Amino acid sequence: MGNKNTTSELNGYTSEPVSSRTFLALIISWTLLGIFSAGLNILVCAMVYSEKKLRTMTNYLVVSLSVADLLVAVVFVPVYIIDHYAKTIIGGYFVAFILLATVFNLCGVTYERYIALTRPFRYRTIMNCHKVSVIIAISWIFPLLLALLPLAWNTDVESTIHKVYLAIILVTCIFIPCTTMVCVYMRLLRVVHRFVLRNKKRTSKGNDTGQRAGNEEKAARVFAIVLGMFLVCWLPLIYINICLIFDLKQLVTNELIFISFYTLVLNSILDPVICAFYKKDFREMLKKRLKLKCFRKDENDSGRLDSDMALRKISSRSKNNAEETDTGPRTPIFL
Repeated sequence: MGNKNTTSELNGYTSEPVSSRTFLALIISWTLLGIFSAGLNILVCAMVYSEKKLRTMTNYLVVSLSVADLLVAVVFVPVYIIDHYAKTIIGGYFVAFILLATVFNLCGVTYERYIALTRPFRYRTIMNCHKVSVIIAISWIFPLLLALLPLAWNTDVESTIHKVYLAIILVTCIFIPCTTMVCVYMRLLRVVHRFVLRNKKRTSKGNDTGQRAGNEEKAARVFAIVLGMFLVCWLPLIYINICLIFDLKQLVTNELIFISFYTLVLNSILDPVICAFYKKDFREMLKKRLKLKCFRKDENDSGRLDSDMALRKISSRSKNNAEETDTGPRTPIFL
């Protein structure tokens, strides 16, 4: 029974049979990674919610991206396990939804960075709460509609209409947006870097404008890294779908299918880590919280130390008083 073989399916691809023990080990590892990812993304969302300084238009978009990563962590793994045993196709729709939602959210962040760096004086007018709310709504509604579109024809994943659908989605919603975002970030980083260097030459100490531009450049670099990690982590799944379109199943190995699951969860871990360690406002807030905890701990320790010292002083004083009252020869008592 322990050696019973099992298979895994992803977007129409069925992996070679593996033992139940091996598959159980894979599920446990995915679950642990999912829990870790969920904790990190919840931390990012909680920090923005609890800290007023972090409630910026940029970070609202970061939270939206974190929610997409959170869904990978808390929904994707359970849905995949259910798909495996119940032989349903929910996982395929959900993967498509998360992939498209992540791309759309990254497009929203890229647009926000473009406005911040190219229209700094009009930023507050253009990127207001209403505009950001619309961007976030589009980033979730459109992916959901596109992911559920195959239900309209309800045919096999290897049918011609489904392959045409995959090809259109890959080109219009993944390749073109990702290529555009890469070009935009390259241009933004080059322009802002030139501006910062020019500003440093004008004054040795720099000014507020130069410092602000430097901060915007760092933020743009952070999201460029996030985009790069997204492309690397989702590449196996995109490759699998390309092979499905061109009937090249023989190029999809068993290892690649399992690796694609790991990279999906890994991407949901990397996004909050990059934001926490490389985005300045998150990094400073984390340092502040850690210092506050350490300070409270030191304060408690010093308070305990002070109370111990006070008790020792009181006890020593009482001993001295007792010695003072007991000094001199005692008068013998005879009955």
